[in-house]
Amino acid sequence: MRRIFSTALLTVAATAAAMTTATAQSPHFIGDVTCTKSLTAGLQCSGKAAGLGNAPTGAFLTAASVEAEYVCVNRGGNIAPGQGTESQNVVGPTQTIQPRNGQITFTNVTIPPPATPSARDVCPNGNWTVHLLHLTYNDVVLHIQQNGTDILTRDLGDIDP
Repeated sequence: MRRIFSTALLTVAATAAAMTTATAQSPHFIGDVTCTKSLTAGLQCSGKAAGLGNAPTGAFLTAASVEAEYVCVNRGGNIAPGQGTESQNVVGPTQTIQPRNGQITFTNVTIPPPATPSARDVCPNGNWTVHLLHLTYNDVVLHIQQNGTDILTRDLGDIDP
């Protein structure tokens, strides 16, 4: 009886230790997160994270606001300045990555530029064309999630190089 109890106790202890080891994670970024901004692709960030376990992982960006400045150009090349828009609480698409040995490398996690408004809506004449001149991303945060929960974030601040 004593032997059966000892065996059962050891089995429970080994199972508990294995569960602790399997779920023990220490998520962290490896090196810097690098971001670039372009008028055509928007904001794109890349980097590497570790300590994630093996669950599918999502990476995405959020911004408190995205400000876009447009100009209207007529057929003669003349510019009507300062047509602006601002989007609030922007969330970029999620990039799903399967970790390998608890690590992920994410590339081109994006917040695309806002949709270009119609010339009829913002220009002096509907025959003009609208050109994006400048983008500003405010309070940008990179999110790394598993099972719909943030396990790692990086505050990137305002991006307006």
